[in-house]
Amino acid sequence: MTLVYPGLLGKPILIVSVEDLLSGNRFLFPMLLDTGADETCFPAKYAPFLGHSNLAPGVRKKRCRGVGGISIAYIHSVQLSLLDPAKSKKSHQVVAWTARAKVASFVQKLDIDRGLLGIDIVKRWKSVCIENGIKGMQIRIRL
Repeated sequence: MTLVYPGLLGKPILIVSVEDLLSGNRFLFPMLLDTGADETCFPAKYAPFLGHSNLAPGVRKKRCRGVGGISIAYIHSVQLSLLDPAKSKKSHQVVAWTARAKVASFVQKLDIDRGLLGIDIVKRWKSVCIENGIKGMQIRIRL
C-alpha cells in the first residue's frame, strides 16, 4: 500500500492521528518528516493539548540532545497513526497504519509549532519519497 500526501507549507509535513492512551481521545497533529531526528517527538508545550501534564507525579523524564543543545524530554503514552489521504475526510478519518511505539517524548527546548516524525517511525515503512513537481510537494510512503 502506498500513501500519497501533499506537502504542507512547502515542507514534508503530514497531519497524523495521535491517540492519548490514557483517555483514548484522538487528535490531529502536524508532524514534520525529519529523517535527522532519532526519535519522534513533540514540543513539551503541547503535552496538555494531548491530555498530559509534564509536571504530573510519575512522569518519566530523560535528557536528550538536539539542535537546541541538551534538553529534558517528558515521556508520555501516545500512539501515532497515519491517515489514508484517499479515504479520509474532514469529518471521518481512516487510519492506514499505526506505529508500534506507545510512548513519545515531549521536549522542553523543541520550540516549533509541530512535532517531528523521526527515524524510529520512518524505519518501519518500506520506503518514503519526497517529490517536487507541477502539483507541488508530494510525500509517498510505501507501507
